[in-house]
Amino acid sequence: MWSSRLPFSLPISPESMAREIAQFERDLAEAETEGGPDSQPMLAARSKLGRACRFVGRVRDAVAVHEQNLSVCVRVLGLDDSQTLAARCDLAWSWLAVGRLADAVAGMERSLADHERVLGADHPATLACRDRLATVHASEGRVGLALKLAKRHAAACKRVLPPGHPDEVTSRSILGIAYRSTGRITAGIAEHRGALADYERLLGPDHPLTIQERVMIGSGYSQAGQHDAGIAALRQAAADLERVLGAGHPSTLISRLSLGIAYGRASRSADAVAVLKQASARCERVFGPDNRVTLGARGTLAAAYAAAGRRHKAAALHRKVLAGFERTLGPDHPTTREYRADSE
Repeated sequence: MWSSRLPFSLPISPESMAREIAQFERDLAEAETEGGPDSQPMLAARSKLGRACRFVGRVRDAVAVHEQNLSVCVRVLGLDDSQTLAARCDLAWSWLAVGRLADAVAGMERSLADHERVLGADHPATLACRDRLATVHASEGRVGLALKLAKRHAAACKRVLPPGHPDEVTSRSILGIAYRSTGRITAGIAEHRGALADYERLLGPDHPLTIQERVMIGSGYSQAGQHDAGIAALRQAAADLERVLGAGHPSTLISRLSLGIAYGRASRSADAVAVLKQASARCERVFGPDNRVTLGARGTLAAAYAAAGRRHKAAALHRKVLAGFERTLGPDHPTTREYRADSE
């Protein structure tokens, strides 16, 4: 069971995914008509719809659906029911997708503690929750904690799951991210290569997880100074994700941002500006203007403008980004302070 990356039953062309979402919405309406808003079929249908919305990039819709589902689960089933535990984990995971990192960390930490207390440390649902928490910590910049948790999670998956089990493969991908975030790039690339080989065998070359693993490898090459290899891998992966998921899907946007960063590392400033400008505009449409993903994309674009010698453009955009962080996070938030220091 692909517990940490749901729902994998979805077809992966944008058109077929839209049809599948429409079917989930019809299932939800039917469940409410037959059993009422608090029925078990309704909870299950709402959970599936939220996960599907996140998968296809409708991340703000996913948050709304999961917030409603958790509220009903707590009221109807209680705090320790397995559906409530899953609903809390799903909501925290969706918060990460829309850039609400502090909420995602708090929600996922509580979810993991509840999973371990109720289900045990090695239950498959607990393993999936620990996988997600490691990703959340890495996104929040807590790289040491992310690596410690990713190592623990990978060891547990190796101990509990058979070799090649999908969740065991995912745990190695998360460990690769954690290694790279702490500067252990070679170790990270090695984990990603192993995960890629298994994803290709299990899912095929065009599955989003398989392509995303190529993004990880390309980013690793770029970090290691292998600029040509990194750019080539990221260009292909970004094109593949756009073909499979669509141009506005969050995974496609992240791959485009990674490509822009790789261009910048290779001192190809004009290419970096072109890619990051388009990706930033798409982030604003998908996530909203004050979302942390959008602000981070704009900050990266501002740095690319500066590297290209467009100082006035860079300074103006830096001011807008800083104002956005101050408005959404507050002037004393660590992210705001870090960005202020970097842009001075």
